[in-house]
Amino acid sequence: MANPSYYFTLFKKFQVINHVPGGSVHGSASPTGGFDLKNPNSVFGSSNRGSLLGATTNPADSPLWAVLNAKAIGSPNPTIAGTTWPAMPQFATPAWNDFQINALAPKLVDVFASWINAGKVNDIPAGVIASMPPAFAGPDPGVVLFVCSMPGDTGVRPGVPSNFWATSLIFLVDPSTGNTVFPPTLTGGSEYYLAAVIGNRGNTDAGRYINPPAVEAAASVMVWNTVDSPGVQLPSLSNLDVSDKNGIYDEYFLKTGHYDVVGFRMNVQIVYNGIIAALNDALANNPNLLGGLTPDQWVHAQPAHLCAKVVVREQGTSFPNFGDTPDQDRRLAQKNLAPFDINLTATDPTPNINWKNFIVGQPLFLRLPGAGRNTLSLEAKLPPEAFRLYIAIPKQSFERFFREGQGGFKGFKLVPHHELCEGKLGELVKPFPEAVILQCLGKENTLEIPPLAEGQYLGMSLGIEYNVKRLKHGPIGEVTMIHKALLTRLVPGTRCFEIEQATAGGFTLIVRAEDPRLGPKG
Repeated sequence: MANPSYYFTLFKKFQVINHVPGGSVHGSASPTGGFDLKNPNSVFGSSNRGSLLGATTNPADSPLWAVLNAKAIGSPNPTIAGTTWPAMPQFATPAWNDFQINALAPKLVDVFASWINAGKVNDIPAGVIASMPPAFAGPDPGVVLFVCSMPGDTGVRPGVPSNFWATSLIFLVDPSTGNTVFPPTLTGGSEYYLAAVIGNRGNTDAGRYINPPAVEAAASVMVWNTVDSPGVQLPSLSNLDVSDKNGIYDEYFLKTGHYDVVGFRMNVQIVYNGIIAALNDALANNPNLLGGLTPDQWVHAQPAHLCAKVVVREQGTSFPNFGDTPDQDRRLAQKNLAPFDINLTATDPTPNINWKNFIVGQPLFLRLPGAGRNTLSLEAKLPPEAFRLYIAIPKQSFERFFREGQGGFKGFKLVPHHELCEGKLGELVKPFPEAVILQCLGKENTLEIPPLAEGQYLGMSLGIEYNVKRLKHGPIGEVTMIHKALLTRLVPGTRCFEIEQATAGGFTLIVRAEDPRLGPKG
């Protein structure tokens, strides 16, 4: 079973038991006893009375646990190693009642003991915290929440970068260290925290323990996509019970013009199981979605990379739809970035090809005449003498959308699969059995797709053919898939709508070559 998170599960509750939202006692500019609850590292340091966590993994050795436990059981002030500590909190505050007195098992003090027993793992996401922009004077009336789609994001919309899926402040964190990590693949048995930076652009403080209603966040991980695809919601790290599947992260306070980090538990195997179940459900309405592969084969073929989306709201209001775009709704952000590694020692066959399966969804739009049409295009920063790019589409989907429907393409040409990789791979060159393959001819390229119905998806695969003999060790470039759509926008100050093309989503592949024979000095 997973361990409790110090930073997300415990420290955030320590802050609101009485002090930090109000800026008093241990949350003031000069914290009482030197114990600063504005700083998550203070628990691991010391106060003028000695270590707050004790020298062992026995909870009774920790003064901080002892003072909370004393309050919980109504015992006198505890004495540890000859020092008497005051039972805390001194008064039964709303947060203490919620997390300890009135809480169902496990209660806060018991979860704290479990964390100490597990080794007192410091999982403070220091890198994610460091990515938070500086606080600013919230200029908008009321509470205006947003998820950061870029460094320095102050919630201004429109205005997010055109490649917002690569710039958003959403990260994977190692639960054992708190370090931000960039795994090349996601394998079963691994577990990460998914952490995101949120902010409040309004001029009013927000959150359950400073100015109700509550601020809530949620996160979903989906099949790699441009806009939307089947997926699964992640459990919140604000849950006291590590087995609780509740996906609502309770952000206890978010002051005007400030930022904070929200977190979710991402067990890779559980996520994969959920995604495969969601793909099975999607196949009921999209029988040709995967081009002859099973959901398990589609997810594990490359192996899979995932798309993460994080949303935020005030309690009592609706979350954004996952088919919305960050430029439409500041309360949504997306992270969709994956590396593409080439092993320079793998020289057979040459050339070779790597496919990345993905799914195209429909961005939400008001169904007016002319709205909803989708355009996909590739932008590549790669040496043309070493690379060729392809798009594969399930045969029946190709017939439906491009031969018989209102779709089309330019800057691509149809190629038989046996022309790929100089015919050295045979049927193995295809990403899925029933594939129609298009070769990208240059910079000016588009795939035109008519509006998809609700719940309808289009499976595709991006192929990168490369010649290892023409590559050198190190970073090479990147490939970006851009999904634009004709979306309806309300004209400010009117009741009229206009239709304009907007970037709805996409993904970026970082391309690099690695020679494992090279040592640290090259």
